[in-house]
Amino acid sequence: MKIRSVLLCAALAVLGTLTTVVPASADGISTYYLTFRTGNLPNADTEDAVRVTMFGTEGKSDPMQIDRDFRRGETWTSGPHKHPSFGTIGYISLGKGGRESDAWYSEYVDIHEEATGRVYHCAVNEWFPQESLTRFYACV
Repeated sequence: MKIRSVLLCAALAVLGTLTTVVPASADGISTYYLTFRTGNLPNADTEDAVRVTMFGTEGKSDPMQIDRDFRRGETWTSGPHKHPSFGTIGYISLGKGGRESDAWYSEYVDIHEEATGRVYHCAVNEWFPQESLTRFYACV
């Protein structure tokens, strides 16, 4: 009886360390929501389109262009975006166009994967210049 208890406790400990990846649906399509935070600094807003691409352990998204004004101090969520699952998101590319000739200060992009409930935080905390520019940021 004591051996069974020890084995059961060991099995539960191992199971507790495993992470399960749950697809959003049987067809492997996941739903993502992207939250953008623009800094609350003078002239931090932009009227330029913003582009983001997600990179994961099982693939990457196509570049997504967000055509809207990003206002100073604003937190805004885009979605739902349906894509094949990318696995664990490791980083993003984030960029802004250069058409409007204004800079943009991005604090972060959060990616919420609906099926797993996982939120990936991609800290940016950088100014994007007036011209078009794309940079890469790690997500945790």
